Amino acid sequence: MERSRKIRTAVSIFLIAFAFGLNITGISPILGVLNEKYSEYGTSMVQLLQTLPYLLLMLGSLLIGWWTTKASKKKIVLLGLLIIGFCGIVPFFSEQFWVLFLSRLLIGFGFGIMGPMNTAIISELFEEQERAGYMGLHVVGMGVGTMAGNLLGGILSGISFRYFYLAYLIAFISWGAVQFLLEETPPVKIEKASEMKLNAKVYALSFSSFAHTLFINAYSMNVGIYILQNITEDTTVTGAVTTINAVFALMCGAFFAKISGLLRQYTVAASILSAAAGYGVLLVLPGMAGVYIASALCGVSLSCFMAGASMQISVSVEPNAVAKASGVFSIIGGIGGLIAPAVLGNAASLLLGENSAVNQFRVACFGMLLLGILMLIAAMRSRVKRGQ
Repeated sequence: MERSRKIRTAVSIFLIAFAFGLNITGISPILGVLNEKYSEYGTSMVQLLQTLPYLLLMLGSLLIGWWTTKASKKKIVLLGLLIIGFCGIVPFFSEQFWVLFLSRLLIGFGFGIMGPMNTAIISELFEEQERAGYMGLHVVGMGVGTMAGNLLGGILSGISFRYFYLAYLIAFISWGAVQFLLEETPPVKIEKASEMKLNAKVYALSFSSFAHTLFINAYSMNVGIYILQNITEDTTVTGAVTTINAVFALMCGAFFAKISGLLRQYTVAASILSAAAGYGVLLVLPGMAGVYIASALCGVSLSCFMAGASMQISVSVEPNAVAKASGVFSIIGGIGGLIAPAVLGNAASLLLGENSAVNQFRVACFGMLLLGILMLIAAMRSRVKRGQ
């Protein structure tokens, strides 16, 4: 690929990921405020607003394999960005709970059809030895997008919580740039999506994504509530904390090629154990110090897990099946995100006696530790089988 096309493609990959970072931001910076404003609906229902997009995200991801045989990846991305932009700003115009609920539900479809596209674009346009760098760029874009959403949203919510939703105008900026920069490629030439063969490794990574997404959501669902209840009522603090989360995710993305080269098959396991350590620090170190460290380590976890798992998927199936494999990965991971409020809340109540932010952090710490150990064992067994 000529240099100018590589640059245009790289910028497009960055901007697609930049907008997708808003899925991580969600409404986390104002979740504490929303918990008080809509207190009659209960904390679990308000927390569900953060993870509700996963419901239609799964539907969108389910359609990706078929859709790539009918439309170009560029057209799919552009449609996703429009959905994210429109649904993201709708709650700015109405404070009714059902408007917010519906918009959070529908925005998931935009994230669902757009989410797997960068992995597919990278696999289609770049050779295997180049992909780690572009996967890292994808993670950098997500980190910058999350950081921008958190920082801008936190500043805007300082005026009024409703102004937070204007941060979703980011999606329209990305739409305009991608429309201009990303080249058109033809739809996948295959008779039916069922011919896109997947393998056991795709499903193993997908189920690890299910558990990781389930437990990593304890951070986004509870950090705002934890700060509001235990430290300060200033919503800009939550925005700053979640920005730290995004900064560390960005840093890992920038150096992902080196990180994956160093950790190799242990990259995914290490990313999971990073989150376990983050939750552990939050539980033993009081005040903002523990929150800052947990935010950083959860950012590292999310960044390295997504890049590492996506990289492994991209090299484990044929190029024309990468979009479908990424869609399956998103679907199964999305289930973990969707059920996170109910599972974490019920686990906290049943095992620890109360559904609180602190107890959900405890559940997530144990879950991440167990998952990390299992993935570490799997990586070690894989290494032995290859005789390394």
